[in-house]
Amino acid sequence: MNPATLILSYGEVTPIEIAKNILIELKQPVESTVGTHDALNVHYYKCSIETKYYSNSIYLIPFEGKCDTVPQDILKSTEALIIYFDPKDKSFLKCLPEINAFFQNNEIQLGFLITTTLTGDKNEISYQELKEKTNFLFDVITLKGDVEDETESDSKNNYTEVIEGLSNFVWSNVNLKSNACSHQRNSSNTEDLEKQLIDFEKLLISAQSLRNGTRLSRDEFLDKAEELAEVMSSILNDNDSD
Repeated sequence: MNPATLILSYGEVTPIEIAKNILIELKQPVESTVGTHDALNVHYYKCSIETKYYSNSIYLIPFEGKCDTVPQDILKSTEALIIYFDPKDKSFLKCLPEINAFFQNNEIQLGFLITTTLTGDKNEISYQELKEKTNFLFDVITLKGDVEDETESDSKNNYTEVIEGLSNFVWSNVNLKSNACSHQRNSSNTEDLEKQLIDFEKLLISAQSLRNGTRLSRDEFLDKAEELAEVMSSILNDNDSD
């Protein structure tokens, strides 16, 4: 089975709406298959991810329940978690300890907390509260820009950052594209080709190490991220020199 992104909602936007909007923004078919788990009907939306270097397919699984009711069969394939919350519902902060434990106990590697906007209003949840209470396990994403600058075209939710996060993640079923380095193969300099392939291998290893580091301290996590950034910089510099 393909790895899955589990989608939950603690607010007004439904998990199915989120899954459909991601596929619509990707310009992919919005089609689902239905599986039964613990007498519950669960929708599986196939989502294809294409990057310059690799491609793979995942399932978006919108689940109409909270984290403590997700069937174990679904959790076995869950590698990423998307949770929607309403910015004005400060009671959501009380749910975060349970969400953190759910994330870590099930060894989920990628997490997003998404909402419409975070304005900084004292009556709303703040970005800093979210980062501190989740121990930096989750990326916090707002689906709309600044309200003051919002145009009519921006009035709908925008899932670009969520899609970028899913695309930048190294999934367990990732398939390296055979033509990923085709332009290097045409080079007469074999040593340069080998170096770039080694750099890319280091990138994948570093990314895998980082994704498995959910229990690292903040400083250790930042050190791992810095290592990954150095490998990325090396690859980009090589490409620029070409």
